[in-house]
Amino acid sequence: MNENKKIINDSEILPFFIIFALSLFVRIYAAHTSIAQIYPDEIFQTLEPAHKLVFGRGITYWEFKVGARSWFLPGIIAGVYKILDLFGVEDPLSINIGIKIFLSIFSSLAVSVVYLLFRKHGIEKKESFIFTLPLAASYLLSYISARTLSEAASLPFMVFAVYFASNYIENERIRYLVFAFVTAGIAFMIRFQTAAFSFGIAIALFLTAKKRFQFSLIFGFGFLGMMLLQGIIDIFTWGGFFKSLITYLDYNILRGVADKHGVLPWHYYLADFAATFHPVTLVSAVLMMIFPLCSFKRNKNIFLFFFPFLFFFIVHSVIGHKEPRFVFACHFAVLALSAGFFADLVRKYGKNRKNAALFLAVCLLFSLDAFPHIKYARLWNHSATSVDNFYGNDRGVEKRFGGVLETEAELGRIRDLKRAYLFGIPQIWSGGYAYFHKNAPISFASKPEDVKKMLKKAVDSKQSGVYCAFRNGIEMPQEYMGNLEKISDNGDFTIYRLKI
Repeated sequence: MNENKKIINDSEILPFFIIFALSLFVRIYAAHTSIAQIYPDEIFQTLEPAHKLVFGRGITYWEFKVGARSWFLPGIIAGVYKILDLFGVEDPLSINIGIKIFLSIFSSLAVSVVYLLFRKHGIEKKESFIFTLPLAASYLLSYISARTLSEAASLPFMVFAVYFASNYIENERIRYLVFAFVTAGIAFMIRFQTAAFSFGIAIALFLTAKKRFQFSLIFGFGFLGMMLLQGIIDIFTWGGFFKSLITYLDYNILRGVADKHGVLPWHYYLADFAATFHPVTLVSAVLMMIFPLCSFKRNKNIFLFFFPFLFFFIVHSVIGHKEPRFVFACHFAVLALSAGFFADLVRKYGKNRKNAALFLAVCLLFSLDAFPHIKYARLWNHSATSVDNFYGNDRGVEKRFGGVLETEAELGRIRDLKRAYLFGIPQIWSGGYAYFHKNAPISFASKPEDVKKMLKKAVDSKQSGVYCAFRNGIEMPQEYMGNLEKISDNGDFTIYRLKI
């Protein structure tokens, strides 16, 4: 086999591995430090159903009652739970950090794939390697990868799909097209909305491939085959062919359930990107998208990379209900395109003073990449939940609170615990059983009247092994304080043992 026929040439293995190792290191750091969820789905649409599947305890919300979600991602996470359990990992935080690290492996591979895409674009090895490093070290991308959300889990497979499609354009070997629709199909099974992205790949293939009709159709029908696989999975998990997709479309589009969480104007994502990224980052990314229009034949790989993400972005801009997490994949694309732009500048105009140009460009790129981290440092490297963008029934809850998941884990570590209460947090903003990880019941309450009722019931039961965690600053029923023995205070919550 010729070198250009390989998925990764032998000479690229070392830089590919170094980028992967650096990316994984940063993501492991994020997995340990960015604990709090940014949305309830991070717990109750992924971790919690998987935890219930393996350990028998978990809180089930409406999506997994009516069958509006695929079991594909929770099934994978359940497998990770099982493996960690077999290796004797019992600490609640360690288990969930392990799951985040598992997902981060794919995210790190996606960053390394950007290096290979730079090489396909004609950028030399040294420049491709150096300009991919900011993506590996990006806190924005590591923050995204630390989220146990379908948006984050599907992103790497979207990147893999465009890479394999790009390989096909270069080598015209059908196996790369097969890899492309398989990885695109995996992204779809993780998150149905990525179908728009895959449609963008089909359009890009039609515009770039030599046998445009034949191979865009092969990709399209191959992707449909992966969708059929999802339908078969639904038969075994929900008892009906395409049950999850049909129910999802029925609830969120036909019945408009998603719109009840808020409808925003079409330009919301544009405004959000303008607030998140440095202007130079956005301008350089846009210029990198313009390059293929100037020399389409030379820049097919760049077009094939950005167009599916652009199409994905446009489709989500049209949909009424919007949240920043829905377009996490486009955050990745913006940074990758910006890095490619600066690498291209060095390749074209840095020949006379190449090292100086390289150094200045990398410094600029690192500073722009750090911009979101600096601007949102209060939120991003933290263990506090912010509910600013939540439109559910928790409007009375304070907009920012911390230590919830750590406190649940702390409760779960108590050996003689038989029942737990977490006061000051509604169930939907908790970590469920995934972060409690104890074979015992746990209850949540945020309203003062509910706290009083639960505490009274606990006192009247005279059950041993009852522990209560109160969020610091909330109103505590004074009439029951004599029944509580203080165990610990972590700064966010105070844990008490109920006296019998």
